[in-house]
Amino acid sequence: MKCAICSRETGEKSYCELHAKAYENIVKKYNSWKKALEISWKEYLSEISKNSLTGKWAKEVAEYLIKSGGKKSVT
Repeated sequence: MKCAICSRETGEKSYCELHAKAYENIVKKYNSWKKALEISWKEYLSEISKNSLTGKWAKEVAEYLIKSGGKKSVT
């Protein structure tokens, strides 16, 4: 299989190793953001995608999730 974002080989996963790690970090940090800001998943994705301190891989994942309906996916 190929990564849904960058087309690197992934084995049987949706994301390559780099995007999978970024996705995991995005999901882990969402609960902290949600508690602090009462922010929805889609709002959270939007905020991290435009944040200048967000890393390249995380931005790509956030932008992909926004374009694909903003749903959490299985890596």
